[in-house]
Amino acid sequence: MTQASVEKNTVLKRISDMIDQVMESKSIYQELDRDELIQTFSTLLDRVSPQVLLPLNDERLKKRVRRVMATELLWTTPNDLTPEEIEMFNTVVEGRWER
Repeated sequence: MTQASVEKNTVLKRISDMIDQVMESKSIYQELDRDELIQTFSTLLDRVSPQVLLPLNDERLKKRVRRVMATELLWTTPNDLTPEEIEMFNTVVEGRWER
């Protein structure tokens, strides 16, 4: 195994632990698929060097993990909405951008 693979696996293990902690503490995140989240982070780590995340303390890493999880949650939210709710959501969002 290369040094890069070891670093990626080390960071993924820490991220996996953070995902578990966030899902336990905030029920809204339990709607997300844990395995899909880990795959998302694995893909991100193919684009960003794990060396950027290795030195982060747990709080800073958890903050970044929560941001990605929140983004994933936002992407899944419209799938649960009816067409009328999507229209209302879009109207509200568009109204905010016009200000």
